Parts: sequence; structure tokens; C-alpha cells
Amino acid sequence: MPRISYPDNIPAIGSQGAYRRIISCVGWVLIIISSLVMLSWGLDIDVGKRLHPAFQSMKFNTAFCFLVCGLLFQRQSRLGENSAWDSMVACLGFFLLVVSGLTLVQYWPGWQLGIDNLVVQDRDTLPEEWPGRMSAGTALCFSLVGVAWLVSVTSLRHSIIVQQLLALAVIVISGVALIGYIFGVQRFTLPLFSTMALHTAAMFVICGAGVLLLRPHAGMMSSAASAYIGGRSLRRLLPYIVITPLLTGWLSMKGVVAGCYTEAFGFALNSLSSILVLGFVGWRAADALNREEERFRLTIDSSPVATIMVDTSGIIRIANQLSHSLFLYPQGQLVGRSLELLIPERFRQGHVGFRRDFQRGPEQRMMGAGRDLFAVRQDGTEFPAEIALNPVQVADGRFVMAAIVDITERVEAELKLLRLNRIHKVLSGINTLIVRVQTRDALYEEATRITVEEGDLPAAWVVKRDRVSGECQVLYAHAADEQLQARELSEFEVNTICECLQDHRVAIRSDLAEHCNNVECMGLAGLGVRALAAFPLTARGSAQGVALVLYRYEPFSFDEVEMKLLHEVAGDIAFAIDNLDKNQRLEYLTHFDSVTDLPNRLLLTDRLQQAIFQADSHQGIVSILYVDIDRFKQVNDSLGHTGGDDVLRQVAQRISKCVEKADTVSRWGGDEFIVLLPGKSAAEVSEIAACIAVELHSVIAMKDGRELFVSCSMGIAEYPRSGRDMDAMIVSARSAMASIKERGGNDYQHFNPVNAEIPDDRLALETSLRHALGRDQFQLYYQQQIDIASGQIVGLEALLRWHHPAQGIVAPDRFIPLAEKTGLIIPIGEWVLREACRQGAAVPGVKIAVNLSARQFHQNNIVAIVREVLVETGMPPNDLELEITESALMYDVEAAIATMMELIGIGVSISLDDFGTGYSSLSYLKRFPIDTLKIDKSFITEVTTDPGSKVIVNTIIAMAHSLGLKVIAEGVETEEQLAMLRERGCDQAQGYLFARPQPFEKAIDATRL
Repeated sequence: MPRISYPDNIPAIGSQGAYRRIISCVGWVLIIISSLVMLSWGLDIDVGKRLHPAFQSMKFNTAFCFLVCGLLFQRQSRLGENSAWDSMVACLGFFLLVVSGLTLVQYWPGWQLGIDNLVVQDRDTLPEEWPGRMSAGTALCFSLVGVAWLVSVTSLRHSIIVQQLLALAVIVISGVALIGYIFGVQRFTLPLFSTMALHTAAMFVICGAGVLLLRPHAGMMSSAASAYIGGRSLRRLLPYIVITPLLTGWLSMKGVVAGCYTEAFGFALNSLSSILVLGFVGWRAADALNREEERFRLTIDSSPVATIMVDTSGIIRIANQLSHSLFLYPQGQLVGRSLELLIPERFRQGHVGFRRDFQRGPEQRMMGAGRDLFAVRQDGTEFPAEIALNPVQVADGRFVMAAIVDITERVEAELKLLRLNRIHKVLSGINTLIVRVQTRDALYEEATRITVEEGDLPAAWVVKRDRVSGECQVLYAHAADEQLQARELSEFEVNTICECLQDHRVAIRSDLAEHCNNVECMGLAGLGVRALAAFPLTARGSAQGVALVLYRYEPFSFDEVEMKLLHEVAGDIAFAIDNLDKNQRLEYLTHFDSVTDLPNRLLLTDRLQQAIFQADSHQGIVSILYVDIDRFKQVNDSLGHTGGDDVLRQVAQRISKCVEKADTVSRWGGDEFIVLLPGKSAAEVSEIAACIAVELHSVIAMKDGRELFVSCSMGIAEYPRSGRDMDAMIVSARSAMASIKERGGNDYQHFNPVNAEIPDDRLALETSLRHALGRDQFQLYYQQQIDIASGQIVGLEALLRWHHPAQGIVAPDRFIPLAEKTGLIIPIGEWVLREACRQGAAVPGVKIAVNLSARQFHQNNIVAIVREVLVETGMPPNDLELEITESALMYDVEAAIATMMELIGIGVSISLDDFGTGYSSLSYLKRFPIDTLKIDKSFITEVTTDPGSKVIVNTIIAMAHSLGLKVIAEGVETEEQLAMLRERGCDQAQGYLFARPQPFEKAIDATRL
């Protein structure tokens, strides 16, 4: 144990410097007195006799030896207590031994060696008393002192004890002589205690005491020089111990000599004084020891740690108050018990061996370095402990002081710090993961693995809950225990997850023992799980809520600081989920159309390239179907973009119904679709195109209740016949579709490479078309309309022709679709109307028929424009007939009827052009305020060869007449066709059979014939 300093210590005695000063003083005393004696011998002055007649003189040899002793003490005071071998000390000690030894040799055999009066002659001593020779007792004392000095410079094992024993012998011999002088005895009859001068005896006592103080903290002097209570008490009582017996003995002797009491009473008085002195010394020693032990116990009790002292047999000898409180024992109940009672039973056998090993090599150290230590309280509870061992060697044996600290809080703090460090590693791992992860599955798998392995958690699950059904599904689970990973979710866990996702906050169950009341939950606790926490990973209100469920073996282990980090972990995973969703959505939008959810242009080109590659590898074919919705701009203009998107979706659905899973329906852009048909023959593609036309024939019902019909133009191209690469195929299919579009749409056509030899520079054509109106490049041609019954010309249809400066006359089927697509049809149509009325005003009574495009008809000011033109040109309204296609009327039937009623109100007549190619129903047809139906030339061309076309023409004529409408047949080219129409009662006809389209003057001249 460390030494304890007290405020009442005596520094002059307790410090090494004080003892060195005492030794120095002893040396000086011996040197001074011996020097004076030697000086008196040299000057022949008997100082002692002058002081007292009975005072014995010190021999010269004796004085010289004391001088040597004084020099030795001075030398030692400079060297210090721990000085090693010193040759001067050894020489002087040996000199003392030689002089005293030779003197003793002269006494015992009776020899005369001539050393007595070697320096100074002793003339006062009688010859029979050996003049100049020191007494035998003096010689013996010097011999002992010499041996003691020689022993002090050796390294013998017990040299200090031998030295101190020799010093005590010198003190005893000289002390007896000194006490004899006190009691009046000057000569002793015993050989050992022969005559010794008074001052010689006193100087030997001083010399012996000086030798004892050479090593005050070792050997027998350690107790007397100790700073503890024993040493202090001994030093305090030493004067009483020495003086009191001498004083009482001297008084007793004087009383007996004076006759005050008998000799027996004197001895009794002397004995009583000895008893009183010993009793007083014992009482003082006991009181000091009691105070010291009380102080020691108070010191031990005030220790900030539990402290016990154990003997070699493992029995507790001292235990402070804190140790009783720590181990929950009543005060004083630990003392006398075995130390093994404080060790958990599973560690006791090993602790016995450890205690034995420690006793063989005791040293101050920490117990259990490198392993965890546990202690047990009286109530059986265990706690982690840190134990410091300190061996203590005292007079009555060897002990071990053990300082015990309950490190539960420290261990919990370390575990908490360790958990936080692990959660930081989890957070770092998750942050690294979300940078490189590509899919949700990979995110869930890696996140659960990182959480368990880096966070040292028993298990981590990612659970999905369906908001509608409420069912929970484990997406990914990672656990350190296979049983924990393979188990099903318990009802308790499901409820916890539901609470987490419904409230969109963390749900914590800190102690399952408090919450579990069913078998499944108890089974979870049976696997060692004592706490769980569920973290929401998806936004509030998500259709598929996802939660991260973490498990812990320790109850109440989800503390506030750790929860903040786990919130960050869950937040990072949630961010990664949201980012993946956005990336997947972006990826989806990269390859799919956002309106129709069909593959877009990018995905189609990739699949088309793959299909071409496979076709090359297997010598197969690839077909594509290019679909364009007819007059879709009018749909957007009438219904808005939202309604247009709805129409696109329904068209996409109807197209998809006609293809197989291996085929691809894609939105190419705007109102265009491309259908990839790998391995399909021309006949199979035609069937698919016909299916699409039939699907689109049915009415499309809008969300606001409105109904409309749409048609589409379709072009078909095949690989490799229609092109050797992807771009060539698409251009070919588009070209075929454009041909259908130019002919009015609502049909399909296979690409014919023969008809595609002359390139069609549409961009240049569009540029020229934009200049054509301003440069007067347009001209109206007129085709006669004949009354079939009379053969008379009853009207003229105005047909537009474009005189291109480089290409000559451009056919209408080339530039009219382009004008409609670019919007130029509006100014061009107005010019046609104005020019036809201007020319028609010159021939009153001849009906002039003018075509209105769908875009013209749906203009808000079309009625005003017609009225303005009639007024400007002077054209009679009854001579103007406006031809409108049935498909133009079907986009918004009610608005179309209203517009036609206004036009009828002006006085113009209306005919329904290209009847039979649209999708108007009878219910609408009877509501339209029209005068004439024009049968499309596609039916007239086949009326004599195709029974189906014949039936259709017959039906149209009969239906029109039943509705009170006139019928005009377009495209009559043969007499057979005319005869059949005359037979069926058709009213009028026009076509190449009667006349080709001619300029106005020629057409008027023909009417006058």
C-alpha cells in the first residue's frame, strides 16, 4: 500500500536528511572529545582528575580509536544511507578491529605486544594495571564497532541486521558501565564488564547509537525509525522507558542506603515503578494503535472505490463501507467471509487458480487484464467489475489489497459508443450503397446485410404492406441466426409495422416482455430478441408502404442518440428508394410514351434493329405498320390536348387488341404509331391493318359524354423488300401511309418500290406551296355534273390545280394533304371559294360546287367568310354548293349541324362528299341539313365488277332518296357504270366519261352547247 503522511509526523526523524545530520553530529562529538583527550595526553594534563578525583582517564589508544570512529561517521554522513563499497571506511574499520583485537590478545594470553604506550607513555597507571592499555571491555566494544563498520560495506544478505546487533551489543556493554557509574559502581568483578571510564562508556553509547542510525529504515531499526504510529510512539516513549527505571532504581537504592526502608521494600518499589512504566507504555501504545487503526479505517472507508484486504487463504480481513454497499452486505458482514462468495459461481474455480498464481508472484497490477471480470452481489445479481490488486507485506503476514469498481455504467457507455460507431459504419455503408445501387431489390438486399453485419444487429427486415388489403410481405430479410431469418412475421410485428406506416413515424418496442401476449411474440422473444423498431421508408399514403424493421437482443437499447443515427440510415434508404423510383420512371419515360404507355421511338428503333438482325440471321422477314390518325389536329382543336390524349390512349388500346404479345405497338410521335410485326407475312399484316380499321370504326366515348369517330391511314413496309435498313423501312412505310392520307385516309397500303423511284422532296414542295398563292400559281379547273335522266349539265365542281414553275402542273393528291398538314389549306381554300364565286357570278343559273376542307369548316368565322365572299363577288347564294366530307362532320356533330344550319340560312346548299368512306350513322345523317350525297368514286369504280360495291351503291341511293336527298356519283368512266346508275335511279353523275376537268372558259362553253 502507498505510504500515508500525517500532519503530526516528525520531519527531523522521519526524513533521511535528519538521520544524516545526527550521524554527522555523532561524528563531531567523537572527534572533539577524542581530540581533547589526545591533546591532554600530549600536554600531560589530567583534565579528568581535576574535574573529579575518582574520574578515570581515557587511554590514548582509546581516544585515538574514538577519533577514527568519528571520522567514519563523518565519512558516512557524506556518502548517505545507500552508499556502496568505500575503501576508506573499510580501512578505518579494519584499523579499529586490529587495534582492539591486538589489545584483547594481550589480555587473554598475557602477551606484551608493545602497542599500549606506542605513542604516549602512561606513567600514572600502576604496572599491574597495564599502563596505556585500554580495558578489555573497551577493546571488546571497539572490536564490535570495527566489525560493524566492515559489515556495513559488504553486500551480505543480512549485513544490516548483523551491523545493528553489533551496535546493540556495544550499547549494552557500555550502557552497563554507564549505569554502574550512576549507581556508584566504578569497578566490576566480571571479566566482560571490566573497568571503563565514564566518558568512555558514554561515548560508546553514542557510538553504538550512531551505528544503529546508519541504516534507520532497514533491519531492526525500521520499526523505530518508521513514520507510522509504532515508530512515532516508540520514539516518544523511549526517554520514559530509559529514565524512569533508572530514576526509580536510583531512588530505591538511596532509600535503602539511607535506611528509609528495608532492601525488600526497595526492590518492591522498584518493581512497582517498572510495572507502572510498562503499563503506561502499553496504554500509550494501545491508544496510539487504536487511533491509528481508526484513522486507517476512516481512510479506507473514505476511499472512492470498494476496498477489501484478503489474506493468503482468500479470507476477507478488511472491507470498507463502500464494499458493503456495493455487494449489498450489512456493515461488517463481509469480514471473515471467503473471497469466492463475491465471484460468480461459473468463475470461482478459475479464480482459485488465479489467486494461487498471484501469491507465487505478487505484484501491483490490474486483475483480469485482457478479459472481462464479473462480481456477484448478495442478492445474486452480477455486474462487470474492474479490480486493482496491490500486495501488502506486514509483520503478521502477506495480504492483498483489492480495489473494486463497478464499471456497469462505463461498460454500457462503451457498448453505447460501440453501437454508435457501428451505426456510423452502417450509415457510411448505406451512403456508399445508394451511389452504386441500380434496383430496389439490390438496395433492400444490401441494406439489410450491411445493417446486420456492420451494425451487429441480430436481424434486419424490409417489409412491404399493401394499403388496401393490409397484408404484409417480407421483401428481404437478413439475420445472424437462420431461425430468426426463416421465421414468419408474427401478428405483433404486423401490428407494429402497420402503426409505423399508418402514422408515418418510427414504432419502437423497447421490451418485448412487456408487449408480448401471444405465442408468436413469445417465440420471437425465445430467440433472444428483446426489442424492435420499425422505420417508414416510403412517403405517407403510398399504395405500397415499405418499412425497415430492426431487432435487438438487449431491451431498451434503442436510445435517443442511436435513434437519430438510425433515422438517418432509414432516411438515406428512403432517399435511395425515391431516387430509384425517379430513375426508373425516367428510364421508363426514356423508353415508353407517357400518354399511351406504349414503347416510344427509342425503344422501337432498338427492337426493330434486333428484329432486323434476327431476320438476317434466320433469313426471315420483318414488317412494320405505320399508322397515322386522320385529321387529329381537329380533335385537339375541338377537345383540347387532354381530350386528344384520351383519344390517343383509346386508339392505342384498340391497335393493341389486333396484335400478338410478340409484336410491338409504339407511339412514333404526335398522332403516329408504328407496329413492329416480326415474322409476319404481307397477308398477315393486311389482316392486322383491317382489324385496326374495324376496331376504330366503333364510336369513341369521351369522359365528358361526347362521342366521336376517328379513322387512320396505314402504310406497310417489309424487310428487306421495302428497305435494307431501319430508316429505309420507316421511310417506306411512311410513304405508303402518306399516299393513303393524300387519297383521303381511312385505308392501308403496302409500300410499292416501283412507285417510289422519283424522290418526293416534300420540304421543297412545301416551300414552293407557301409562295404559290402570292405568285398566282393556282388555277381552278371545273368538271361537269350531268343530270343522268336528261343528259344536261346541271353544275360544275371547282377543282384546284397548281402550276409549278419547275414541275409543271402538280396533282392535287400531292399538295392538298401537304396544305392541310401545314395549315396553308385555310388561305388556299378561301382563295378557291372567292375565285369560284367570282367566276360563277358570270354565269347565273349554273351551280358551282366548292370543296371545304375540315379545317375550313371548323373555323369559327366560316359562315362570315362565305357571306362576305358572296357579297363581294355578287354570286347568287342559290348557285353555290359547298361540299363537305362526312369525316369532317363527325368530330363534333352538334357544332357541325349548327354551322350547316347557318350556311343553309344564307341560301347556299350543302352536299356530303365521299359518302361511304366515313363513319357517320343514320341517326346523324338524317339530322344533317344537306341537299346532296356524293358517292365516293371508290365504290363507282367497282360497281360493275364487285357485288359488294354494287350493293353499297344501291343502298346509298335508296337511303338518300328515302331521306329526300339527291345523289351524285363521282368517277363515272364507263357506259356500264352509267347504265347501272340510271337503272338504280341515281340523280347526277360526273367523271371522265363526260369530261375531264377544264379551265373555266372551256367548261362554260360546254354548258352552252
